[in-house]
Amino acid sequence: MTDRMFAELKPAALDELTEEAYRRRRSADLARAFASPRPAPRRRSRRPFLLLAGTVAAGLTAAATVVALSGESAAPRPPTPTPLAAQPVSPRSFLLAAATTAMREPATSGRYWYVRERTSYRVQSLPSDYQAKIKALVQEQKRTEERLKGDSDGLAAAKKEFERKVTELKMAELPYLAFAADTRESWRAMKQGEPGRTVSNQDVAVTFGSPADEAAWQAAGSPKLVDEEARTRVDDTERVLSIDNPSLTLQNLSALPGAKDTLKRKLDALWQSSPNTANADKNGYLWQTAVDLMTAPLQPGTRSALFEALADQPGITSQGQATDTLGRTGVALSAPTAHTITVRLIIDSETAELLQYEMWDRERPMLKVTLEQMGWSDTLGERPKG
Repeated sequence: MTDRMFAELKPAALDELTEEAYRRRRSADLARAFASPRPAPRRRSRRPFLLLAGTVAAGLTAAATVVALSGESAAPRPPTPTPLAAQPVSPRSFLLAAATTAMREPATSGRYWYVRERTSYRVQSLPSDYQAKIKALVQEQKRTEERLKGDSDGLAAAKKEFERKVTELKMAELPYLAFAADTRESWRAMKQGEPGRTVSNQDVAVTFGSPADEAAWQAAGSPKLVDEEARTRVDDTERVLSIDNPSLTLQNLSALPGAKDTLKRKLDALWQSSPNTANADKNGYLWQTAVDLMTAPLQPGTRSALFEALADQPGITSQGQATDTLGRTGVALSAPTAHTITVRLIIDSETAELLQYEMWDRERPMLKVTLEQMGWSDTLGERPKG
């Protein structure tokens, strides 16, 4: 799962100073932010699932699968109701069908792994104010650490107080509802040492919860809510898959096992060694890591084994059809975790590709990411063909 999704749940740290960390740590109340769907991009044509007879309600041939993770017995209901199918899909059968589809796909490769994603979120604070206050807190913490040097108990207490203040700052909200969305494209080089490219903050859009919210923003002087300038970064850093899996990179994903039981043992070992094991139960970690892997270039066998491993997880229930921000229909599934966080995945039933994921905290939506295109490109800056 992308770092900005779950960084909201992790302790604050000094990397709050960076703009990218600021983006990752914004909580996002996404209700009403997705009223204007974007045109659906073309996707590669693949063979459809071989679903078992009686498993899927009629009319779901072109549907997708939505997986929701929650610490509660039932997934939270979104503020804007999502259409649901009258006859829910069998979660296990659907995931096993996805495994069959994934296994039949040919192995592919390329010079760059390309991902284009559209992220929508609530604007929690004014960027300039937030970063100025964070910098002030960091400077204060540095002075405190210098003064308490050698006092381990005092340093521990000071660190705890610093994190409390940062959390308090993060939880602050504007006196009006404002929402933002932007697009990010990345070309990640598969060859170690070769530069990749990320173009972020494209097509920035700001909307308001109501005319009254927009009027309140105008009354406050119409402050700048987001940075609207696109940014391009080129570097040759070998990037990890996620903060939960620092040992996994795009370069070593091909070494992951292609058999279900072996992959489950590998994922268990990764969970045990994860720096965030204390903050994530095993079942929750598996689903979070599944999102990371679904947006990466896995071998067909590994991708198939991942779906089989998910199908074995207890507590998954079907909730029927749902619709993503591009208007594509999906089938809602839910699975419990130790947290109140709910993650929804939308998986295309013809290709077994991840189309969208969302994060909710009980009834409070936080983040929604639509994967507009993924695939291989052999030229930096060019999108995949087809």
